[in-house]
Amino acid sequence: MFIRNTGFHLLSVLMFALVSGCGQSRPEEAQTGAEKQSWQTNPVAVVHWVGLKKLTAEANAAGFLKIWRLPESERLKAQTLDKLALAPWRLSVTSTAPVDTNYAALLRQNAPASLLRPLLDDLVQDECYLEIRQENKGQQGQLALAIRLEANRSAVWQTNLASVVESLTAAHRTPRGGGEMGHGWEIKVSDHSTTIAGLLRHVELARIGEWTIVGFAPGENPIFVEMLHRLNNHELPFKTSTANDWLQTVLDLRRLSAAFSWGWNPPEDWPRISVAAVGDGSNVLTHGEMKFPNPMSFQIEPWNIPRGLIHEPLHSFTAVQGLKPWLSSVTWWQNLHAGNAPNQLFFWAQSPTPVLDYAAAPDSNAANTMTKLGGAIMDDLNPVLAENRTGKWERNPNSDGILWRAPVMAPFVQSVKLTNGPFLFAGLSPLVITNSAPPSGTIKDLLSKPNVVYFDREITGARLEAWMYTSQLLRIIFRRAQLSSETKAIAWLKAIEPMLRTSETTLTRSSPDSISIERKSSVGFTSLELHILADWLESPRFPIQPNSVVAKLPSFTSKTSGTVLAPTNGKR
Repeated sequence: MFIRNTGFHLLSVLMFALVSGCGQSRPEEAQTGAEKQSWQTNPVAVVHWVGLKKLTAEANAAGFLKIWRLPESERLKAQTLDKLALAPWRLSVTSTAPVDTNYAALLRQNAPASLLRPLLDDLVQDECYLEIRQENKGQQGQLALAIRLEANRSAVWQTNLASVVESLTAAHRTPRGGGEMGHGWEIKVSDHSTTIAGLLRHVELARIGEWTIVGFAPGENPIFVEMLHRLNNHELPFKTSTANDWLQTVLDLRRLSAAFSWGWNPPEDWPRISVAAVGDGSNVLTHGEMKFPNPMSFQIEPWNIPRGLIHEPLHSFTAVQGLKPWLSSVTWWQNLHAGNAPNQLFFWAQSPTPVLDYAAAPDSNAANTMTKLGGAIMDDLNPVLAENRTGKWERNPNSDGILWRAPVMAPFVQSVKLTNGPFLFAGLSPLVITNSAPPSGTIKDLLSKPNVVYFDREITGARLEAWMYTSQLLRIIFRRAQLSSETKAIAWLKAIEPMLRTSETTLTRSSPDSISIERKSSVGFTSLELHILADWLESPRFPIQPNSVVAKLPSFTSKTSGTVLAPTNGKR
């Protein structure tokens, strides 16, 4: 569910920052005055969540609440909050995944974690606002959290959170007696070796009116001070919006990684993303913007749809364009020496079987591209497949392409020539041609929207079921442990599947440096996103790593020599 997991996302950003740490302070890089002002006034991340309590009284949340109140939803929520409460003690950047996954039992054995756990419930239930900021390049990040609490719950925060921080830092709280800084406490750590994260070097909490403010920083925290100043002026602790959105978020991923030294390296032109969501009674309506630092280099082209390949009955259809500048910059493509990169790409999935998934890209020189592409795929992927004993890519005797004799699936890549030009064509199984015409309504809707760079429409429930089989099969092929049907995330996916209707996502180029986002869906996520979310929530190293990274199985090797056993004739 979009909003329920939005609560998880807010918690995960906070806990991920605390678990990962800030790293060592780096020297401040040279900045112009305009750059410095921009960094100080534009937060790295913002999340405003109105709280579940408010949604229960809103008619436009009726559809969402049906899913929220499912027993499977409650069990998944409880497990996720248990894992988050345990994260500061269970996880570190270098530790391995623990064997024990009985999180409720672990929680009972960990007194500080059991004190943290009820605070996470409050973050789901009550209105809260999280802001993360990096004042200048090279400096560590600071964050502040404001949550609207009743007096008895605020008292729990004052005692429980102080005890949690003291257990992590071996430092002690200093009480605050009120006034403009509010009633509360602060903890300063002079011995940095005792902290698990730079953010815990200065932790402070204050209560003013109905708001409780918590600050985490390696030193002084201007966000915390600004929130208190606003409350003392009888304002909300954050700037408000006129919209009635349930959720409002802003995320600058590149700066977020730099602020906490996570080691990620997003491209220089990675956009600043803002997303908001609200309901209409039956659906979740998502809207937002991707703001790029520079004008985008691609041009909007007329859609060149491979109509001769796409037939009903369809479960999904996706069209994307603007790929050429990005693909041309990728070293792997450059090494192909295949000429101009495709600019458009189409995906679709037919029913009734789960692996009738296909993709096509218009390419004026598709046959020549295929000659070089096939060899590169075999050179790069066959060693991995041999290590896992899951077949191999080989030349297709019936086309100019290649095929992979994989378990259950029969993936292929080839070139085809249609009435509207040549295409690169790929799929997970041979193309199934039906007597039905192409999906005229979906194609008409795509063509009627100006400046579209991404369009996706799917029957989410049907695709969720199809991905259930495909994702587990891919885990087998790439030597990843299965997600058991007993896991709470898989049980949740099965429970919500019949409740999910059609979703539609459209990304439109609204200005030279901006793309607008619009989505109408049952839960805010597509079927593939729901499976990625389930994989992440079920990871024993949540929220740091997804399960498919952690659950890597050893390759098949010879017991006598330790060498990899290669497949025979592409078969296991």
